[in-house]
Amino acid sequence: MTYVVRTGDTLYKIAQRFNTTVERLIALNNITDPNMIMVGMVLTISSEQPGPQPPLGPGWCPRLTLGSRGRAVRELQHLLRERGFDLGGVDGVFDARTRAAVVNFQRSRNLPVTGIVDVATWQALGRECRGPGVALCPVIRPGDRGSAIRFIQSLLRRLNYAPGPIDGIYGPDTRAAVIAFQANNNISPTGIVNQETWEALGVTCVPVFPDQEGEIVIPGLPDEGDELNYTWQEIEGFRYLLATNEKRYYRGQPVKITFRKRNITDQTVSLEYPSSQLFDFYISNENGREIWRWSEDKAFLPVVTEMILAPGEAETIDIVWDQRNKSGNLVNPQTFTLWGTNKATGESISVQFVVYE
Repeated sequence: MTYVVRTGDTLYKIAQRFNTTVERLIALNNITDPNMIMVGMVLTISSEQPGPQPPLGPGWCPRLTLGSRGRAVRELQHLLRERGFDLGGVDGVFDARTRAAVVNFQRSRNLPVTGIVDVATWQALGRECRGPGVALCPVIRPGDRGSAIRFIQSLLRRLNYAPGPIDGIYGPDTRAAVIAFQANNNISPTGIVNQETWEALGVTCVPVFPDQEGEIVIPGLPDEGDELNYTWQEIEGFRYLLATNEKRYYRGQPVKITFRKRNITDQTVSLEYPSSQLFDFYISNENGREIWRWSEDKAFLPVVTEMILAPGEAETIDIVWDQRNKSGNLVNPQTFTLWGTNKATGESISVQFVVYE
């Protein structure tokens, strides 16, 4: 069993996640410096199946079927085993034995015998679901604060409404912009951002849960300051976001880059990569010529890599560009275009930024 190292991982965190030890990971992977694991590395975990991860967030009941993988499947398997339905090990893989257990459970509860775990099946297993097929978006009201408000303000500004500064505070200017938007889209102009308003803004909602401070966070937007420069697109079940930490840089100033893909469907998805490289970035100048590519000076393992993303789960990479081109020289001031690519699908999005003297 292998695992692709993600942003923020340490050997200790990985060992905890898979019920193993740091010493075993070091031995299995011939690691000489345990502090030098890199994003994108493929680690051998063990030949054993991983232990269960923390339970799903409250109210989230994703649709699972044959072939689904991940945290939701592990919780399903635990619930079935607790109720006496034999399915073998708890491995997070919805295989034929798990499907047979689901069928037997559905039959015992007089549910439609489909072998598909829908809301009714989750509820029969004891989970409280927020409603079948309902996407979850937070209700935003005047006076609220946080990254969700910045997201709304950015969307309104993109649509040529005037929400005031993008400061994460739902004040009078933002309320006036929301009311104007609602009135122009045949939505009751209450100033409250509800499900209907989110959908009219073009947002596909996925589960949202409080962060460590209790703030509700919209998945997909880095929690940064006012100068965040970003673009986002929803393509084939994923929300891609590409951001730089500022819109304008003086010559030689480090450019901090974030690229994120998030599963916005209600099912676990599997992505297959031809190597251990998950992302790529390149920058073109005003003439459209590529002047820098992130992957050019890096080596990636030539092994097929699989990534599993549960509903609402995201994978993020953060890198820094030092404003040097392929020849190692500082670039001249101008407007640049940054591209971020998901290597599993080939999907790319772009955002522009300026370098000045």
